[in-house]
Amino acid sequence: MTFSAKTKSTKHIPQRSCTSCRVKSDKQDLVRIVRSPEGQAVIDIAGKLPGRGTYICPDNDCIDRAEKSGSLSHALGITVQPEFWTELRNYVKSHDVNTDLKVRSVLGLARKSGTLLVGTDNIDSAKRKVLVMTASDCSEGVKRFASSRENITLNMNTEELSEVIGARGGVQIVGLPQSSGFAKKIMSLNIERGSAFE
Repeated sequence: MTFSAKTKSTKHIPQRSCTSCRVKSDKQDLVRIVRSPEGQAVIDIAGKLPGRGTYICPDNDCIDRAEKSGSLSHALGITVQPEFWTELRNYVKSHDVNTDLKVRSVLGLARKSGTLLVGTDNIDSAKRKVLVMTASDCSEGVKRFASSRENITLNMNTEELSEVIGARGGVQIVGLPQSSGFAKKIMSLNIERGSAFE
């Protein structure tokens, strides 16, 4: 008689999209905002408040974009009160935010704005200096290409990078013009950089 051992199943972690950059992240890494019965935007700290809700990255770039575009107001079906934005920024400032989530958020916003360069051909044809970011499992050829430029190896594989930027297939390399605010934001995160920075 043979017995099969039960394998421990991994716990499912729900994913949600940021209402600003549209990047999917673990639900617990985002800030949930709900529309209260009184029609006000409220930060759902415990994640259990009833009512229509949405999620946003705990990052000032996403918050600024949501405020300017009205995406949070649209998602909640109300006009978000001006004092809420200050409250949200203070809440985010007082909570430690995962660096990987910040990078994902910046890449998502750069993709939406049309600033993100995808692939070696687009990076090579750029007329400006480019910050190059590679997936952790990129090919040797892509590594050689990146090593001659200012580069960062991201803490995500090709599948994850493709998902973050909303592309099909295995995206191995992306770039941002160094003069862009997006590149400056990523460089400010103190991610380990490649040899071209030294």
